[in-house]
Amino acid sequence: MEATTEDGNARELGDTTLALQIGVGTTPEGHSGHGGWLGDLAAVDRLGSRYKQTECLPDLEAAITLWEAGLESAPEDHPDRVIWLHKLGLHFRRGYKRTGNLHDLEVAIARLTAASEATTENHPDRARHLSNLGKYLYSRYERTGNLQDLEAAIIRLEAAVQAAPEGHSYRASLVSDLGACFRIRYERTGNLSDLEVAIVRTEAALEATAEGHPDRTTLLNSVGVCLSRRYERTGNLHDLEAAIAWAKAALGPMPEDVIGDANSSTAGRLTESILSLE
Repeated sequence: MEATTEDGNARELGDTTLALQIGVGTTPEGHSGHGGWLGDLAAVDRLGSRYKQTECLPDLEAAITLWEAGLESAPEDHPDRVIWLHKLGLHFRRGYKRTGNLHDLEVAIARLTAASEATTENHPDRARHLSNLGKYLYSRYERTGNLQDLEAAIIRLEAAVQAAPEGHSYRASLVSDLGACFRIRYERTGNLSDLEVAIVRTEAALEATAEGHPDRTTLLNSVGVCLSRRYERTGNLHDLEAAIAWAKAALGPMPEDVIGDANSSTAGRLTESILSLE
């Protein structure tokens, strides 16, 4: 029964995609109905969803083609244009992750930049658009090593944090990402103020994350990494002791003999076992 349902869904999706492609190709530009097919974009969304499940590249390519056609045909002042730009950026980013083609990442950044620039200050998705743009810029920094991309990522993530309301479910994650970028810039440039900001931001993210949340262990680890880096730089024993304490908290309850071994280990051995944020 499940296989029949999946096959039926695939056929339905394929038929809808073909119909949309025909509609795009046969409706003249400037026609009042050109772009009206965008009302059926739930089907295009299903293409993207199916790609995430199957990683069938033609599904992703078809979704990209249809989103681009929709953007080309829709008026500049269309109320959903920002959403479409954002979705198109997400699809190009998925293509980059699949193929490693840097061009896809470049296009994703361009689309997300356009989406964020067109997003008003009070738009409910402003924080998400800025956050994704920051992450994409960081991805390009990872690939190219261009420090300007890391600088730009920090600017976008700072703006995303400012746009996210206090107490929002994803705000702690944004603050954590921002702290991670400051730590990475510290490791690149050696500017101690970046490390100080990284510690403040990561501790703030930890404080806003409830006990038992799956991200909490990662945040505990990250605070430990930052404090260990500051100990290595300044020699302040308090930072070493705090790093050990955070590492223990991340690991959870341990037998006494294990705790004794941890206490006697060097900062390097302990902190290098800690997970670091990206």
